[in-house]
Amino acid sequence: MKLTIFIGCFNERPTILKTVEHAKSITIDKEIIVIDNCSTDGTREILEGLTGDKDLKIIFHSRNMGVGYSAWEAARLARGDYFYGPGADLEYSMEDVYKMTEIMEREGLDAVFGSRLADRKEISRWALIKERPYWLGTIIATFLINMFYGRNFTDVIAVKLIRTDILRSLDCSACNQAFEFELVSKLCRRGYKIDEARASYKPRTFKEGKKIRAFDMMPALWTILKVRIFR
Repeated sequence: MKLTIFIGCFNERPTILKTVEHAKSITIDKEIIVIDNCSTDGTREILEGLTGDKDLKIIFHSRNMGVGYSAWEAARLARGDYFYGPGADLEYSMEDVYKMTEIMEREGLDAVFGSRLADRKEISRWALIKERPYWLGTIIATFLINMFYGRNFTDVIAVKLIRTDILRSLDCSACNQAFEFELVSKLCRRGYKIDEARASYKPRTFKEGKKIRAFDMMPALWTILKVRIFR
């Protein structure tokens, strides 16, 4: 099997069905793992109605274990050569996996990072921050990764395609949003071959259910520093 699509969700009732439909439409030989982190808005009930679908492996948590824990659980269960986790909120396009897989195989890479800023290199960082203040976290995290590991990424936070065996070998321990940053830091620290591909991106507002807040960047940035100093 070539691909594992991981859909982690917490309170994504408006988008979960469409996300699953998009995942099922991907024509690459695949499996789909859905993990619900104890949703309370009706997402769980929607997924319970899909448990008879042989194309889905659905796991329900009895409490919110964190997005990082769910990603790591899915990685342990994954049977695909590549692991792809676009989330359940439709901010990222499921179909980007085609071009990311093509780049991965053509260039013999270990991972491909989707980038929301790949085609916006000429725009000043300040202009980006004025446009969307949450770009600040992306800019700081990407700057630190590039500085620490001699990389030239434009965005280290967006959707990723990673070889499953490598993902498992990283032994990431962060259970919260910091998982993403631990993952990137360890990939770069160990010298894996990584390239970027432009990521399709339709950001939600907080009214529409966006969950990332500014304070989430504190443990994330600490994780980047911790991997650099101690591991």
